[in-house]
Amino acid sequence: MKPYFNKSFNLISYTICLVLLFWMKPETYEPISSNYIYTITVIFLSSVAVHFLSEDKSNWLRIDLFFILGFAIVHFQWPIMYSFSNIIPEKYWEIFVDDYLINYTTWLSAIGGVCFLSGYSLYNPKKKKVRKILDSNYNYNKLLLFTASVFVIFLLFAGKNFLTGGVYKGEGGSAAGGGISKYFALLFQVGLILSTGLIIYRNKVKYKGNLIKWFLGFNKLYLVIVVVYVVLFLLIGDRGGPLTLVLTILLLVGSFVRKFKFYEVLVLTLIGGFIMTLIGLGRSEASGLEIFDAGSDKFENTTGYDITLELANSVRTLNATVAEVPFNHDYFYGSLWVTQILSPIPFAQSIYMDIIDLEWFEIDSSGYITYLVLGKYPTWGLGTSIIADIYVNFGLIGIIFFMLILGLFIKRLSIELKNPSDYKWFIMAITMGGISFYYARSNYLMSFRDIIWGFLFFKLMVQTRKIGKKKRLVMAE
Repeated sequence: MKPYFNKSFNLISYTICLVLLFWMKPETYEPISSNYIYTITVIFLSSVAVHFLSEDKSNWLRIDLFFILGFAIVHFQWPIMYSFSNIIPEKYWEIFVDDYLINYTTWLSAIGGVCFLSGYSLYNPKKKKVRKILDSNYNYNKLLLFTASVFVIFLLFAGKNFLTGGVYKGEGGSAAGGGISKYFALLFQVGLILSTGLIIYRNKVKYKGNLIKWFLGFNKLYLVIVVVYVVLFLLIGDRGGPLTLVLTILLLVGSFVRKFKFYEVLVLTLIGGFIMTLIGLGRSEASGLEIFDAGSDKFENTTGYDITLELANSVRTLNATVAEVPFNHDYFYGSLWVTQILSPIPFAQSIYMDIIDLEWFEIDSSGYITYLVLGKYPTWGLGTSIIADIYVNFGLIGIIFFMLILGLFIKRLSIELKNPSDYKWFIMAITMGGISFYYARSNYLMSFRDIIWGFLFFKLMVQTRKIGKKKRLVMAE
């Protein structure tokens, strides 16, 4: 379906939005105003409307849609509920931190969102025939065996508290198991996402109109891993990994197999949100199948917007950051990103911390924000958000620059998901696609380690050869 607007119209619209936003720039510290927040939110939502009216509406299962949806929930759900319906958080000060900052933090979010959309629109390469390097003839058997092996090792070392869901009932442990099991969990997740991308891309030509039958025709070892992983983790109460896998599969199917209409994506999103909400509500009291019973009992006392409330509450990380930086602490100028850059190298983070003599809360924005709110000895973590992560490092200028770059990057990934031209871009696309929905509540370089490991896994465990001067991938089975 032909888009309503072209690139020129988009850029003019986004420029007008940015001019209006800077013209209406609030003081960092001023009384909260529902009228002001309403206006800023309308400007942002208008730019989002322009974006979606300018995109191909034949397929709505896209990486940009899920990122924008997650970004809007994290940064604008509470501003919308407050300014449109006068609904305030039950734990007012825990979420807003200081309501004299809300005008400014909402404005920062709007600036970041419009800059992202501007970058997305700016990337518009000339249409030309691209030579496909990924021709679907490759050997992923070693990668799949490696993924299965590290999954088994992870389960052996994960510990009772994790495997029984005790970690979510306050019985100790961590969400990825304990000790060495966390490392194997990371290896497994990268291997599984890469395997998923390669298997779906290879099998795309076998689709005959029935998605379930098509999916069941995949490699049997892969299917066993997927079923065991998703069922086990959801019954434990761990939603992050299964959500990443399912979203990766859906995006790949929408890109290579069949297109999804708007109502289909809406139904899938509502069903997924409902299931994840039940698990989130029930995991603190039960595990196994009982987790859904416990979640259902609590769900009866919730309202409709509670489905996304946990994600929306992440806005408190931005509010807490602006309350501290730069008034009481200068910007970090990228020092909170160093450990993310070092993360692909085993033990590099801990060595760096020892050399520089850093405290645990000085290595990334999630730790720093947790320290600001809960002190030096917290029993849980607050996490971060993408705008807070950029702001604490580089302030407003950083938000403008890095969100613009992110828009350019996501647009390139969207193109690669339609027609992969290089395995590196393909790996980046499936890695970012899987986290696109909750990327807004993470740090900016969240996927850096997974991407680098994905490159390495592909090089070491996917058989390749050279034909003439062109690199090609070799038949698997």
